[in-house]
Amino acid sequence: MIKKLKKLKNFIFILLLTIVSSTSLYAESNKTLFRGNGAEPDTLDPHLASGSWEGNVINDLFIGLYTKNEYGEPVNGSAINYKKSTDGIVYNFYLREDHFWSDGINVTAHDYVEGFRRVMNPNTASQYASLLYLIKNAKEVNTGKLSVNSLGVRAINDYELEIVLNYPAPYLIELLTHYTTYPVPRHILNKFGKEWIKPKNIETNGPYKLFNWRPHDNIHLKRNSFFYDNENVWFNEVIFYPIDDNEAALRKFRAGELDTNNGYPENKSQWLKKNMPKNIKHDNIRVISYLVFNSEKIPFNDKEIRKAVSLSIDRDVIVNKIRNFNETIAWSLVPKGIANYEFSNIIKEENLSQDERYNIAKDILSNKGYSKNNPLKFTLKYRSGGDQKKHMVAIQSMLSKANISVNLEASEPKVLYNYLRTGDFQVGDAGWIADFNDASNFLFLFETSSSGLNYGKYSNKIFDNLMSKAKNEIDISERAKILKQAEILLMNDMPLAPILFGISRHLVQEDIEGWIENPSSFHASRYLRRR
Repeated sequence: MIKKLKKLKNFIFILLLTIVSSTSLYAESNKTLFRGNGAEPDTLDPHLASGSWEGNVINDLFIGLYTKNEYGEPVNGSAINYKKSTDGIVYNFYLREDHFWSDGINVTAHDYVEGFRRVMNPNTASQYASLLYLIKNAKEVNTGKLSVNSLGVRAINDYELEIVLNYPAPYLIELLTHYTTYPVPRHILNKFGKEWIKPKNIETNGPYKLFNWRPHDNIHLKRNSFFYDNENVWFNEVIFYPIDDNEAALRKFRAGELDTNNGYPENKSQWLKKNMPKNIKHDNIRVISYLVFNSEKIPFNDKEIRKAVSLSIDRDVIVNKIRNFNETIAWSLVPKGIANYEFSNIIKEENLSQDERYNIAKDILSNKGYSKNNPLKFTLKYRSGGDQKKHMVAIQSMLSKANISVNLEASEPKVLYNYLRTGDFQVGDAGWIADFNDASNFLFLFETSSSGLNYGKYSNKIFDNLMSKAKNEIDISERAKILKQAEILLMNDMPLAPILFGISRHLVQEDIEGWIENPSSFHASRYLRRR
């Protein structure tokens, strides 16, 4: 009898231990956020990254002078206040003293100085460097004409940072939420050099720290207990999965393996609206999808050839038949909803029928020696994954009607953008999401000086001069008129074929709270929680 009681006690003890262990495992899993992220990042270095799929992770790891709230609006990050000169040129930012790197070392103004200098250093080869040319001497530093010490950024003391601009920039605070402006941990960078970004070395100043990165599998983040707003961070861990197949992502989402996913299959749109309406989310973001022409390579150094290709794309079919997401056909570069700017489609052929556009395109090509028996031939490189192949096949078919033969070549996003940056393409599939709410953030992509982002190496001195004039114009309405002149000139030259102004679409589980649709499509993990 005694032996039976002992066995019963042991059984109950093991059962309770199992229940406690299971509860603990469930609690740990419940506090982990699983996110589908669309593509494999090329880097998590904030000064080398250039893709939104990289930014999603980086914005969980790092924070700048300013960041964005759950509504996508700029709010204080490291900076708690600032003052600016009456001419809008000199800004002094006052930093919080309770901000630490994930090893407990204070984040200081010196870390920001190091960050800005590192971005502008030509040896860093930052793709986004030209985004910061508004800072005094930035362009000269980035092109090797001046030393990094000449950059208009300095630490007044540990907690006061001064930034001197070349011209007033009403969008500066929002620009300072971009990862290109993030600081670096000087003590780690100096110790490990280029290896500083590896999980075993890295220290971060955002809500999470990089724990592990298994390429093409997952990126695992863990809570940074030194983060100044740590008490309001709900998830202990975040795991990003680089799933570029929307069908596979939807299966994982329905199986409960993903809490969120960036994107869903176009062909499942109506089914999702009917069967999972509470799980689909849309952000009306400031974004354009377009084809970019390599203006340095024959035949696309000829703007008439570029025009013929652009006119042969039936945007109505892509936007309203294939995608059907209530997006907008694009006949210009700058989308609707941009502050202090009047939207307008510029290309006059917009109002023609597609058959009429085909006839114009064929006439142009005929005058250039191309015909049905001698079609214009080129390779179109595009982003694999998602629904891009469907779009590109449709464009290939459309162009064939105008005596254009297209060879399609798919690459994963980071490979494609490397082709674009290095000029290794004829025509490329590209997109741009606004970093800040200003027309210049779209138009600057085609300035001669924007080498890393001006993929097609378009160059027009008149366009460049108009952009320069706009930068130095204080009157907002006059500045808008100058920028509009620049956009009209650009679209007449047509170094790009605008296709659509899009939306971002997501899948979000019903038990996830804090996901608020916003025009920045900013959904940092720190704002999310499980119901």
